[in-house]
Amino acid sequence: MYPHVPQIGQLATLVAVDERRSIAAAARDLGLSQQTVSARVAAAEKTLGVAVFRRGVGGSEPTERGRVVLTAARELLSAAGEFSRAVSATTQPDAVRSLPVAVSNTIAELYFPSWAARFHRENPTVRLQLRSRNSTEVCDAVAGGECVLGFVEGAEVSHGLASDVVGVDDLILVVPPTHSWAGSEVDAGQLRRTPLVTRERGSGSREIVEAVLGTIAEPAGEFGSLSAQRAAVTGMGEPTVIAARAVESQVSSGELVRVPVKGVTFRRLLRAVYPRGRPLGVSDPDAEALLRIAKVPG
Repeated sequence: MYPHVPQIGQLATLVAVDERRSIAAAARDLGLSQQTVSARVAAAEKTLGVAVFRRGVGGSEPTERGRVVLTAARELLSAAGEFSRAVSATTQPDAVRSLPVAVSNTIAELYFPSWAARFHRENPTVRLQLRSRNSTEVCDAVAGGECVLGFVEGAEVSHGLASDVVGVDDLILVVPPTHSWAGSEVDAGQLRRTPLVTRERGSGSREIVEAVLGTIAEPAGEFGSLSAQRAAVTGMGEPTVIAARAVESQVSSGELVRVPVKGVTFRRLLRAVYPRGRPLGVSDPDAEALLRIAKVPG
């Protein structure tokens, strides 16, 4: 990098801390330790010669000069992504165009295949490159310039990215038919106290469960994909809250039983995320075409 310009990862960390106003919260979003995030912020401030944040009991607030740095950091992260894509196109002028897209694991399994099929029919010269990750990692990939477009589920979008709602996804509580809850109704308190089969931290599914229930019991097991979570319910015999669409056939066949939760609904928004400040139609028309397809109900 040029002198006095921090590394891309350090700039992304500054933006994450600014979004959350907290080293600890930014560390959770980025999947890093607090020590690593603190070290990145300190290294960036040393390189810049600017105190970007003012730290206090209320968290990390940007200084006046820090706000200028953070605005420039967001612009640089977005430009870095565009630069990478332009260089790739220049060095491979005869290759089919590629569109790398970061997609949360749930959307990758349940929704993205139909979007990709329609996109391919309408844009046969563009090759989609799927990056399947949890929702936090999707935002990291878009903010860091690896992908111009991402799809996540959940309540929050990190790194100050722009977002569009593309759908709604319902989650339900299911158990094996031999479980004591089969054929009954439970309340939020029972669910909160019971070890569940869950997705990993950072996933949109886990975020919604914890947002609705608050603190939950230590999970019976944590799994990094929908298919693994679904298999674990039967294998471990424990309850799980999972996307309704992911277990339609299992509920229909009786392999799993849906359990009503009194007064509780697990519903999450499906969102497209992309860099703020540059319309996709200008910066990447292929990404805009995919976003239009994702917004079509179905």
